[in-house]
Amino acid sequence: MAHVTRRALLGFGLFLLLVFAAGSASASTGLNGKLRYGDTIVVPASETVNSDLYVFAGRVTVDGTVHGDLVALGGTVNVTGTVDGDVIAGGGTVDIAGSVGRAVRVGAGTLTMSGPTTNDVLAASGRLDSSGQVGGDLIFWAGQASVAGPVAGSIDGRATAYNRSGSVGGTESVTIEEVKAPEAAAPVASNPIGNALRQFVAVLLFGALLLWLLPAFLRGSEEVVRRRPLASFVGGLAVIVGYVVAIIALLVVMIVLAIIFGVITLGNLVAVDIALWLLGTLTLTVGLVLAAAYIVDGVVGLALARRLAPRMGITSRWQELGLLAAGAVVVVIATSLPVIGPLVNLIVVLVGLGAIGVFLWTGWRGRRSRPAMAAPMQPGPGSAGAGPT
Repeated sequence: MAHVTRRALLGFGLFLLLVFAAGSASASTGLNGKLRYGDTIVVPASETVNSDLYVFAGRVTVDGTVHGDLVALGGTVNVTGTVDGDVIAGGGTVDIAGSVGRAVRVGAGTLTMSGPTTNDVLAASGRLDSSGQVGGDLIFWAGQASVAGPVAGSIDGRATAYNRSGSVGGTESVTIEEVKAPEAAAPVASNPIGNALRQFVAVLLFGALLLWLLPAFLRGSEEVVRRRPLASFVGGLAVIVGYVVAIIALLVVMIVLAIIFGVITLGNLVAVDIALWLLGTLTLTVGLVLAAAYIVDGVVGLALARRLAPRMGITSRWQELGLLAAGAVVVVIATSLPVIGPLVNLIVVLVGLGAIGVFLWTGWRGRRSRPAMAAPMQPGPGSAGAGPT
């Protein structure tokens, strides 16, 4: 079950990235031009930005002047203009040909620096080519590093290949790391009995917690499985679809609010908006994963045990926990079988999630439709019940 869950989450994460990329296809700005994002962002040579500049795009080009710091993230980042402050950049390819008034901090696949930098340069890249002047220290971690320009301070780095032809004002300490061939991983022996035992212990633990903390939830869900198995299966499909719809809705709300905050110049609330979106997405995902991985086995197991022993009287929670354990053993063994186990596992997950969804939905509908308690009627003076006949 764990590998199925990981694949599902990976696929959904890729889906979110595609949705975000599609939503960011056109260039947009916020915070009075301080924040810019889209497919391609260009700061022309004729433009001067009198503040810090934050750019997030597939391709970033800064030909103008920035009287502040530049933070740029993209597939390709080209800086040919002038930045009075720091440059903090990340991308597949970063090329800094313009002048930087303070420090440079970059993480990239390939970093090329031909312009002058007043202070330090900190770089982590697959390839580093530095031909411009570095006014401070040069610190790097790279696969291949080439330093052709002068460095006023010291050089400290690690690389698999290193070449320097420029001058160094301070000390030079570069560690050349030997490239080792990857060792073949030792095959991991499969242990289905151990995996099944760990799954059973986890299911029993979650079942015990639910019996002691939320007994009505567990009993109501397993009753839905026993009495409405088809509705439970269909409900499981609805829960999965509802989860995806809820995540997309949260994403859309987050993007809309971020745009609104940018327009009304409340940039500080953008970070709060993103944090709340992450919290909501994480909460829904963790809840769904825990339910699919452990809780549904307990719900279906308890329903199966009650179905197989309908006349057994339950007088304590310990007896109920024993029933749950017996049913969980059957479910865990069935889902661990080599051929039909994955199919049984899928059915258990859908039926269990659907039963939980139906129980919660029925309880919510019942609370909404429950009529208000009417006040007792008082007999009027002319009513038949006003006095003895």
